[in-house]
Amino acid sequence: MNSALITGIAASLAVPNIDTDTIIPIDYCINRNRPNFDIALFRSWRFHDDGSERPDFLLNTDPYRDTKILITSANFGCGSSREMAVWALVDFGIKCVIAPSFGEIFYNNCFQNGLLAARVSDETAVTLGRTAEQTLGLTLEIDVSEKMIRTNRSEKYQFELDSLRSEMLLQGLGPVAATLTRVDDIETFEKSDRLRRPWLTPQQI
Repeated sequence: MNSALITGIAASLAVPNIDTDTIIPIDYCINRNRPNFDIALFRSWRFHDDGSERPDFLLNTDPYRDTKILITSANFGCGSSREMAVWALVDFGIKCVIAPSFGEIFYNNCFQNGLLAARVSDETAVTLGRTAEQTLGLTLEIDVSEKMIRTNRSEKYQFELDSLRSEMLLQGLGPVAATLTRVDDIETFEKSDRLRRPWLTPQQI
């Protein structure tokens, strides 16, 4: 598959302020190895206390067990800064989360783990969510290069993504490697900054 494209079934969880503890409870962040964090994803929503599945939860039904794209509401991933929340989504098979806004640390953690966090307008999130709810097994195609979401009904929606994070996804780069692609820009800034504020540069004796 083209690395610029993410294609798959989309599921709608139109709930605002889903925090990282809801995504993965703290008890499941300890003494667990990758790639098995998916068992804890939305644990209290997906499972009863005895470990049996809740049959009315969307991701426990077909075809949404194979969800690749999650459409949700504002402030997704707020709360504590646990990277395991992203691991749980990725281990389940989620490749993209679409929302109007994200918790800041969660947002950064997404790109460090190859998960696209696609910021869209409130209107777009509501429209896509309703479309997914009304269309069984709605498939979306997300073009990372063009920052475009397409439905299988030929509708198109833009999402926000800066060039550095786009490169991280397209080239499979970690945060350090991605920063190193900007070496020339960094050196140019440092030179101009030394001229503008020479008193900040240590003087060699």
